[in-house]
Amino acid sequence: MNNEDAPDAEDGEEDFGQEAEPQKDHGANNDPSGFMESIRQISAWHNSIDKMLEPVRRHIRQMESTRRTIESVMGSGNAAYQAALDAQRQYRAIAEPVLALQRDLSDIYDWHSRINDVVRNVSLPRALLDQLSATAALFLPVNLVGLDTEGLCTILEMGEDDGLSLAWAPRIEIVKALFPLDARQERYALLGERRDDVLYDVDASLQIVTHPELAGMVAILSTATRTARAGFGEGAQALAGNVLETAMKKHGNAWIRRSFPQVTYPKAGHHGTIGSALDDADDWGDLTLLQFKHYLVLAGMRNAFGPDATQDTFNRHLGAHQASPDTYRPEFVLPAILLAHALLRALNQDLDRPHGKEAEA
Repeated sequence: MNNEDAPDAEDGEEDFGQEAEPQKDHGANNDPSGFMESIRQISAWHNSIDKMLEPVRRHIRQMESTRRTIESVMGSGNAAYQAALDAQRQYRAIAEPVLALQRDLSDIYDWHSRINDVVRNVSLPRALLDQLSATAALFLPVNLVGLDTEGLCTILEMGEDDGLSLAWAPRIEIVKALFPLDARQERYALLGERRDDVLYDVDASLQIVTHPELAGMVAILSTATRTARAGFGEGAQALAGNVLETAMKKHGNAWIRRSFPQVTYPKAGHHGTIGSALDDADDWGDLTLLQFKHYLVLAGMRNAFGPDATQDTFNRHLGAHQASPDTYRPEFVLPAILLAHALLRALNQDLDRPHGKEAEA
């Protein structure tokens, strides 16, 4: 029989369902925000069209399957087969103009992807933090949008010095309140004073983490926030530390290698992988725009997986293998929870999109 009506062209459609983070060409004095918003809208429009067209493609494949089944059982000369073939032709005549629109949109998407590839190779020296602030919604966790250059610098310094990750939680009001404080213990004390707000923000943020492979860890970390709220700090720290370890073992090391593909990783283990990524950034001066968010998550994790025998910040290894009042301190509870939370948020983005393309802020 003649199979010219078989919808083979639709069977191998490309997956345009993930959103890539776009960027721009750096002009000396140009405001990039309008251009970036335009690209973001094009990407979102393309993705929404693709989702709407999926039922059309699926129905065409189902009709083709039905036609082939009828042919194999009853032959091509019977009335049922001809009716199925006519229905398929009619449906394709209706659907083809709409599917053609998507093929045109794919050209726009390819252009957008090429821009994205360029952005991934743009380095981030300190001077470009001003431009990062201007387009922060594309490259920063939502709770940090609106911070100026000095604020971003301070957050990076606090990450490495205090073992903190402030990505996605807590709210910007609390983050800004940490800036004028001079000592780590003062910053830990402020977080402790705002404990309930910090925990509320973590719980709210965890609602975004919906990937099935992270569901169990989200449940345990939610238990950790309830435990901390009830005043059982040691239990909350232990639960958060175990979530952090599990997340790193299952997905974290691979996520780091995908996020920083230019790095060589000579050392094994979580600490070696984290340290390689952080050290390669050369005090974050060699980051690209799209790597900045990942660096924010990693900055506080070096201390958490450090091999030291003593600690001044939260250390998961010591808590697990040398349990004592020294390794379980009240000031370590919220840093441990914030670290585990930030890693889960980052992994949720990574697992939700193939090939490491960025998703929501």
